[in-house]
Amino acid sequence: MSILGHRISRKAIAALAAVILLATLLPALSSTPTREVTLVVKGMSFYLEGDLTTPNPTIEMKAGERVRIVVKNQERGVTHDFAFPAAGAVMNELTWNQTGEVGFAAPTKPGTYEYFCQPHRLMMRGIIQVE
Repeated sequence: MSILGHRISRKAIAALAAVILLATLLPALSSTPTREVTLVVKGMSFYLEGDLTTPNPTIEMKAGERVRIVVKNQERGVTHDFAFPAAGAVMNELTWNQTGEVGFAAPTKPGTYEYFCQPHRLMMRGIIQVE
């Protein structure tokens, strides 16, 4: 094959294509998958989906872990949101029966951090434990 007047072997073109493909796919292959945590809002509290017995639960994360928080507002007549300032994560307010989500990377420094609903911060707040 000839490119700009230079003869190039098919093996060289195939090798170049393989390198380009690998360079393109490497970030996707090496990135950490995003973990999803679903919170349900009822009775002025957050609950983990599937466990409506523990209000405002502690959520455990690994340092730097990619996380997506999904919030389902099941409280009729009251708007709620979700904020995790340590990761710069803030969700828009949700009305009854709406679902929203926010993605972020957990802080890289292990520790105890707070999450909350901004309009109801005094009642609706919990802990994110980063290990």
